[in-house]
Amino acid sequence: MADWRTRSLWLSRGPYEPAPPLDGDLDVDVVIVGGGFTGLWTAIHLKQADPSVDVAVLEQCVAGYGASGRNGGFAMTMVGRNLHDLVRKVGPARARATRLAMRGTLREMGAFVRDEGIDAHLTRPGLLTVSNGPEQDERIRQDLEASQRLGLDDLRYLSGPECRALVAGERIRCGHFEEEALLLDPAALTRGLRDAAVRLGVRVFESTPVHALGLPGTHVLARTPGGDVRADRALLATNAYAHAVPALRRWLFTIVASIIVTEPLTGEQWKRAGWAGGAGVEDKRIMPHFHRPTPDGRILWGGRDAPFAPSGPDPRQDRSPHVFRRLEETFRWTFPQLDDVRIDRGWCGPVAGTVNCFAHAGRLGRGRRVVYALGYAGHGVGPSHLTAKIARDLLLDRESELLDLPMAAKRPVPLPPGPLRGLVLNGSQRVLQRADDGDRGPLTGLALRFLQ
Repeated sequence: MADWRTRSLWLSRGPYEPAPPLDGDLDVDVVIVGGGFTGLWTAIHLKQADPSVDVAVLEQCVAGYGASGRNGGFAMTMVGRNLHDLVRKVGPARARATRLAMRGTLREMGAFVRDEGIDAHLTRPGLLTVSNGPEQDERIRQDLEASQRLGLDDLRYLSGPECRALVAGERIRCGHFEEEALLLDPAALTRGLRDAAVRLGVRVFESTPVHALGLPGTHVLARTPGGDVRADRALLATNAYAHAVPALRRWLFTIVASIIVTEPLTGEQWKRAGWAGGAGVEDKRIMPHFHRPTPDGRILWGGRDAPFAPSGPDPRQDRSPHVFRRLEETFRWTFPQLDDVRIDRGWCGPVAGTVNCFAHAGRLGRGRRVVYALGYAGHGVGPSHLTAKIARDLLLDRESELLDLPMAAKRPVPLPPGPLRGLVLNGSQRVLQRADDGDRGPLTGLALRFLQ
C-alpha cells in the first residue's frame, strides 16, 4: 500500500508524515481498528467525554486510506437513501430525531474544524438535489412532503430555472436545496482529525494491520505484525474492510464508488458552468451522481456506476477505465457547454452498504466488549461524526438518547449466504441501473418494488 498517494486527488495533496507503526505490545482501555472518520471521531469523542480513557487507533495503511480519503467531500444531513425512504423505514419520530441530530452534527463538525485550525477547505455552500427526469421529479416531491410532514424547514423547492441559476445544467427540471450541507477536503479533514486526536492523548499507529481480534479471558486482544494490543473494549471502524469479519459480512456489502475530476477550469469555462455560490449537487437517480467544485478550481463528478463487490474490497477495482468513461459520458450529457474541458484523472474506492442504506452501530460477541460502527452506503462524511458518538456511548456503557436513533436501535437486515449473495447483489445492481437508464418495463418495475 506504499502507493496510497495515488488513490485519490485528495490523498495526493500536500505533505503528510504517517505515524510510525506499532512496535511492541500495548495495554489500553479502548483499541480502535480503523483510522478513518469513524475511528478518529470516536477516539476524539471518547477523550472529550473522559480524558482518562487510554485509546489507541490502529490503521492498516494511512489515515483516510479507505473511503474517508476517496469520497467527494460532501457532508450532508442525509442518513439513508433520502428523507422519504428514512421515514418509511424507521417511522416519523425517529426520522425527525435523526434529521435534527444530523443538523447539530454538521454544526459541531464545522466548529471543531475551526477551533482546531484544521485546513480542510470547509465551506457551507449548501446542497442542491436535482431531477433530470419524470421519475426523479417524483422523488423530489416525496422528500419535500416528508420534510413538511416532520415539521422541518430544511428543504426548499426550486423550479428548473431557479436550479439552473445555481448551476447551468441544461437537463435540470427541478430540485430542492438544503442550506446546512458542507463541502470539504476529506483527506485533509482525516489528517487533521488524526493530529487533533494525538493532541488529546490518543495513540495512533499507521501501517499497522490487525491480523486477528480475539476475546481471551476478560479482555480484547488485537494482533498486529509489530505487537499485540490488549484492551478492555474494542471498536471495529473499518467500513468496507469489515467484510473480513464473518459476523459482519452477513449483512454488509461492498459498493465501489467512482470519481473523475477535470483539469482546472479557466474563468471563462466557469462562467459557462454557471456555478453561482459553489453548491454541491446530487441528482435523484437511484444510484445517484454527484458533482462539486474543488478548492483548486476543478469539477469533481462521481457516482456508483461500478459493479458491487460481493467478495469485499478488491484493489483491482481501484482503477476502472470503463466506469470512468461512463462517468464522463454523464458529465458531458449534463454539461454540453463544457465540451472543451478535459478529464484529468479518476479513482474508485470501496464503500460499505447495508440493506437499510444507513450505518449501524452495535456490539459483537460474548462479553459485549467489541463494538462496530460502519455501513454508510456512500454518505458517511457527516453521519460518521454522529455514529461515532453512538460508538462512544456503547464503549463507555452510557445510557444516551442517541441509542434510540435508527443507527443503533434498528437491527441490520442479513443478506443471503454463499453464492446466492453475489447473485442477489449483482442482479439488484443491474435492475437499479436499468431503472436509472430509463427502463420503464413491467419486469423492472416489479423488481424495484421487490427490492424496496
